[in-house]
Amino acid sequence: MRESIDANPSGVVVLAELSFSASDPAQVRFAVSSMWEVAPSFRLLRARAVHPVHRAWTDQVRPRPTAAGLDRGRLSELIPPSGYVPDFLNPAPAGPAPAPQAEWRAIRASATGRVRQDLDHLARHRGTLGPRLRTLHADPDARLGKLTGELEAYGEVALAPYRARGCS
Repeated sequence: MRESIDANPSGVVVLAELSFSASDPAQVRFAVSSMWEVAPSFRLLRARAVHPVHRAWTDQVRPRPTAAGLDRGRLSELIPPSGYVPDFLNPAPAGPAPAPQAEWRAIRASATGRVRQDLDHLARHRGTLGPRLRTLHADPDARLGKLTGELEAYGEVALAPYRARGCS
């Protein structure tokens, strides 16, 4: 598939090419995943300028992760303001709407090699890993529980109140 898009105000044409094998469509999943909400929402809460469509949510939620210390924890090292987020944080959903607990279990069960590979990739993008991520890299099996604890806490203070009302 080739598509030419001229949406750039400078007149530069952006050309995108996506290639799929015959088996690729079998790997496509449509799911509602709590983990896919974590990184974008965490970034949004840390942003200085927020689009008006998100302002009410950020104004309500921003103090909660800070009060819980999550703005200084593993998530603050793991989710940079922009760019790469380690892939192990977004496990492939087991169904169309996996429970957050199932996704946290999948993260805790991440293969050691996968966690280290993703953290190495993050380090290449950022130049280094912070102290908490270095300990996660050194012993993923022992540290993933603490990380998922932070993910659970973040989900409870930032996302769960809105899911309970039927909103994302």
